[in-house]
Amino acid sequence: MKMRRILCTAFALMGMWQFAFSDEAASDKKDSFQRFAALPVLGYAEETGLKYGAMVMLFTRPDFPGADATSFDFAVMGTTEGQLEVDFSPDLYLLGGLFHSDISFIYWNWRAKYYGIGNDPNRDRYTRYDMDLFKWIVPVDIGVLPPPFSRYLSFGPYFYFETNDASFHSGELAPPHYSGKNRVGLGYQITLDSRDNVNWPLFGVYGQFRQVFYSKFLGGDYSFFAQTVDLRAYTFLFWGTSVAIGTYYDIRKGETPFDMLATLDGIKRFRGVERGMFLDKQSFSAQLEFRKTLFWRLAGTIFFEAGKVGPYFSKLARNDWHFAPGFGGRLLLNKSEKTYARGDISLVDGKYLGLTIYLREAF
Repeated sequence: MKMRRILCTAFALMGMWQFAFSDEAASDKKDSFQRFAALPVLGYAEETGLKYGAMVMLFTRPDFPGADATSFDFAVMGTTEGQLEVDFSPDLYLLGGLFHSDISFIYWNWRAKYYGIGNDPNRDRYTRYDMDLFKWIVPVDIGVLPPPFSRYLSFGPYFYFETNDASFHSGELAPPHYSGKNRVGLGYQITLDSRDNVNWPLFGVYGQFRQVFYSKFLGGDYSFFAQTVDLRAYTFLFWGTSVAIGTYYDIRKGETPFDMLATLDGIKRFRGVERGMFLDKQSFSAQLEFRKTLFWRLAGTIFFEAGKVGPYFSKLARNDWHFAPGFGGRLLLNKSEKTYARGDISLVDGKYLGLTIYLREAF
C-alpha cells in the first residue's frame, strides 16, 4: 500500500510536467509571460482514492509588475471510489487589484463515508452515503487602500448557494439529522494580506475573519451560523528555504448539515485524513511547514500539523490532539505566478499513512 501511494505521487507529478509548459516554450523571447497550462490530473486523497482527469489553467497578464494575475481553472475529475467532480474557478483581480474575488462553481456526484460526530471516531464503523450537489461560492475582497496596496487590507461580502441531495445506505451508524436540501448564506470577510506572493510566499502575514449567516429567510432549508479565523505568517530563512506557520479556527452554531460542520478537511488542513472523519461544531488546526526550492522546477517541503474538533470551546480545548508529520514534493507549473503542483505524504497519529496530491499550497 505504501509503495503504491508513493508511485501515485511520482506518476502524478510526471504527468503534470508533460503538458504544463507548451505555451511558455512557444512564447516570444521578449514576452515570456505564461498564459496557460494544460495538464492531466492523476492524484490521490484518502476520501477519493485515485483521482484522474484533466485541468486547464488560464492566466491573464497582471495590471502592473508585481501585481496578482487573474486566472481561470477548469477541471473534470473522476475517482476510483466512483466520484465525479467538475470545478470552474475564476480567480479575479480587477481594477489594479482593488477588487478580488476567488469564485467557485462546483458539481459533485459523490460517494463517501459518514463516521459520526466527534474527535475520536472509530475508523471501522461508518455508514456510506451518496450525494449529488452543486454549489456556488462568491467571496469578495474590496481594497480599503488604493492600488498597489489594495490587498493589504480589504473588506467585502461573501455569498454561498448550494443545492444538495444526499441519501444514506444501511450501516453501523444512524444517518445525521441534518443532510441534503438547499443552503443559502450571506456574510462578510475582513482580510489582511502582506504576503509577497499569494502562491509561494517568502515573507509576510495573512489574516482573515469571516462570518456567514445561512438562513431559511434567504431561501435555504437550514438556519445556522459559521465563523472562521485564518492566521498565517511566512519568513525567509536561508539557502532558498522559507518557513510557513498557520492556524485555523472554525465555529458552527445552529442546525448545521453534517457535511458543513467544522472539520479537518484532509487537503488544506491536516493533510492525509478523509474529509469528514473528524466532525463537530468547532475545529482548530495548527500547521508548520519548511519549504525549499531545489533545482529546475522542483521544490520540497517538510511539515507538521495538529488538529482537533469539539462541540464547544471548553470541550475542544480538553480534547486530545491529532498529529500528522510529513514531507512533500513540488512541481512548478507557472514560473511567473509561482504556481506549484504538490504531493504530500503524512503519518496520521503515528499509525495511518496518508497521501494528498493537489494544486497550490495547503496554506
